Amino acid sequence: MIQKLRKFGFFTKGFVYIIIGILTFLTALNFGGKISDKNGVISFLENQIFGKVLLLILSLGLMSYALSRAYKFYDVLKNEDSNKKYIAAVNYLFRTFFYGSFAVSIFLKVFNKASSDVTKETLVSRVLKIENGNIILILIGAIFLGSAINQFYKVISNSYLEDIKKSKNIASFNVLKKTGAFGIFARGISFLIFSWFIISAAFYNNPQKIKGTQEMFSFLNSLTFGNILMAIMALGFVCYGVFQYFYGRYSNS
Repeated sequence: MIQKLRKFGFFTKGFVYIIIGILTFLTALNFGGKISDKNGVISFLENQIFGKVLLLILSLGLMSYALSRAYKFYDVLKNEDSNKKYIAAVNYLFRTFFYGSFAVSIFLKVFNKASSDVTKETLVSRVLKIENGNIILILIGAIFLGSAINQFYKVISNSYLEDIKKSKNIASFNVLKKTGAFGIFARGISFLIFSWFIISAAFYNNPQKIKGTQEMFSFLNSLTFGNILMAIMALGFVCYGVFQYFYGRYSNS
């Protein structure tokens, strides 16, 4: 049962990244689309035929991913002996709450129920008001920076293929390898930018410095050759989404 949930969850997560990437890529090339994020995916699906049904499937898929990460959290703490298990456990726990809350918000939207809309700026504002709030934000920014470095290491060392290589007779292995490398590297760049946003909010004591995926793409677009940079990052998101399909199908982690 947990394996079916895991696969459904990874496929759904990959689908979200692919839609974000495609919509943003089309915008970069002036072919329509929209600089997007997870909320952009919701709006896009909602406007399609049987939009509510698509959103319900999306919600169930993301909840499946969250539940599979909750199981990994329990499994790592119970069965692993190294001290690194606590880092992995925190990572799984974060994904459980992040994707679980995303799934719940979509589910409520399907049935026209209002959800508590707590924005990134609201959360950061609350953190900054507590004692040593700036230090807490800097530590969170450092975690994102560490995550970025970890993504780059996975690509350089090919460690992102370790779990998948245990499977036999993998179809389209070259596609898997290339999309994984490009997608994970792009994800590392996004974590690097998010880290900068968070640390800037801490140093300037300004919650408005906190930005999400949509703003991250807009930031790239504002740079020299910004449309090219945004297009490359968008393609990276598409590749990461494709890699999630392979990862869900061929790995057991």
